[in-house]
Amino acid sequence: MVNILDIRNKVAPSKTTRKISQITKIARHHSATTSGDYFAFWNNRWIGLGWGKGGYHEIILTDGTVQLCYDPIYPTNGIGNHNTNTYHICVVGNGAFTAAQERAFEERCLIAMQNFGLGVEDVLGHNEFSGTATSCPGINMDGVRKRLKALLVPNQVGGVTSNKIMWGKTELKPGQKGKITVLQDINVWEDSPHESGEIIHTRTLEKGGEYRVYNYREDHGGQYYLGAGEWVTKMPKHILYETPSKAMLAKLNSK
Repeated sequence: MVNILDIRNKVAPSKTTRKISQITKIARHHSATTSGDYFAFWNNRWIGLGWGKGGYHEIILTDGTVQLCYDPIYPTNGIGNHNTNTYHICVVGNGAFTAAQERAFEERCLIAMQNFGLGVEDVLGHNEFSGTATSCPGINMDGVRKRLKALLVPNQVGGVTSNKIMWGKTELKPGQKGKITVLQDINVWEDSPHESGEIIHTRTLEKGGEYRVYNYREDHGGQYYLGAGEWVTKMPKHILYETPSKAMLAKLNSK
């Protein structure tokens, strides 16, 4: 598994949202630089363009580390006129990429395909989208798709057997206390940055979704913590809370 650096709470926030079902394409980009990360791109380019948010959901650094920048529900500024329906992954480089980066892209792309119900044919390079005129992503996408297709083997990602412990639609993670299944659409809240004790509505979870729970608090009628500063109120008619079995926890702890 690749190293994930979660910076979602440090990036310029997106003020728009979309439904996961709207995502129909995964785009590969390159940075057209030999180095850099989200913060370098933001300070040296994006902020100068007047952007209010970043360009990519994920950025793969030269050592293969993945910066997780935005959740899929937030469109980013990757490709004009195509952002509402696209999940953007950028590989740092200018037409030349490391083996670690390619391995990371394969793994992250296969996971995104699974999460959004997409196929290999839905993975496109920036320059394969209509209305674009660019050399990005600096690689032959036919070769990329060929590799992805070869890796579409049950229980394998990147050619290595996965040891994921799946619990319904989600993978059981260390530190996870349980999960919620959304029975009816429900609001997500974050604490006010002004330490007033108030909470702010940020988005809505749709019926049928499953989400990991990492903690619980009694505040505001009882709330489950989903990570990344997000809380969901304990409302039995809207969500079903479950805890993992002892057998699942034992398997997780033995990894």
